[in-house]
Amino acid sequence: MTALDVNTILEKHAAFWNRESVERPLLNVSTLENDTRYNLQGLSITLADGTELFDQDDPLTPDQIDPSTILHEGEFPLRTQPESNNGPLIVDDLLVTRAPLGRMAWVEAILGCPIVPKLDTGSIYSAPYLTGADQVSRIPSLDGNAWYDLLLEFTRQLAEDSAGSYQVVQCLQRGPIDLMSALLGHTRMCYAIFDEPEHVKALNEKCTEIFIEVAKGQEALIPKLNGGICTPFAVWAPGTVVRTQCDVTSSVSAKMYEEVFFPYDVEICKQFDYSIVHLHSGYLHTVEVLLKQKYPTAVQVSLDTGSTPLNVHDLIPVFSRVLEEKPLFIQGKMTQSELDELLDTLPPRGLYISTSTMNEE
Repeated sequence: MTALDVNTILEKHAAFWNRESVERPLLNVSTLENDTRYNLQGLSITLADGTELFDQDDPLTPDQIDPSTILHEGEFPLRTQPESNNGPLIVDDLLVTRAPLGRMAWVEAILGCPIVPKLDTGSIYSAPYLTGADQVSRIPSLDGNAWYDLLLEFTRQLAEDSAGSYQVVQCLQRGPIDLMSALLGHTRMCYAIFDEPEHVKALNEKCTEIFIEVAKGQEALIPKLNGGICTPFAVWAPGTVVRTQCDVTSSVSAKMYEEVFFPYDVEICKQFDYSIVHLHSGYLHTVEVLLKQKYPTAVQVSLDTGSTPLNVHDLIPVFSRVLEEKPLFIQGKMTQSELDELLDTLPPRGLYISTSTMNEE
């Protein structure tokens, strides 16, 4: 990889964030047969003692995980060239990235939630353990926190292993509303919003504080590329960057999200130069809230193809609305004709599409 190739990619990425006029959006397109990201599949993890982890009744513990045995998990996009010592790896318009065990519920574990692997589905879940929103004092600190120490060690090992080839990125971090649901359980959280508003506020503040510290802790260990850091979506940002999410907004109104949870997403985003909030295409009722101010600086939508009523064509008005204000990441499987419609309909400036195309029905 030549310096010219890398500089060209970084210029494209900077233009994306700045929403500059471009001929085409950032693209990463593969065929569904060669891309397993969007298919439910099992996950194999080699444990610290050399055995393979299977579903287990007891929660996973940090001493069971040795980062050196699973550094290869979660590469995106899958590289199309061998290891190289000639600089950053590039696939299409994206930089190759790796995160610490991408399916791991890292922040939930750090907050004290039991971690339950369900490897037949490729998922690692967390279980709630607080019985009330007033129990914020039960949440452990980061000092001596074994899960946090493991995350930092994982990040260190990735940085050393990469040697500048792939880009090390932030682990999966769910935002305050998702973390509160994880801590309390979904039903208890919904009741607490009405019954314990002051305790919900304190719990939001604690989740936000821990989220920021965890993100900053990783940031300090991630090697910079031309002064910037790559996002989990494989786009370089010319500064610091964070990705958060609010999936549990599927269960609250836009007004409730704006009043109870949005200020904490904003607080997270304000700590970084660039920020992305992850959404799902079946639950985009909060988009207008996210467009009301500077933060977040970008929106990402994962396509829920087949699991919600809306198809790609139906989503174009929402995508267009986001692009009026902020950069937009679109990620998920679609047909070639749906991809063509997006490319023909949406303005290319500030647009990113990463997809696996599937056969037309």
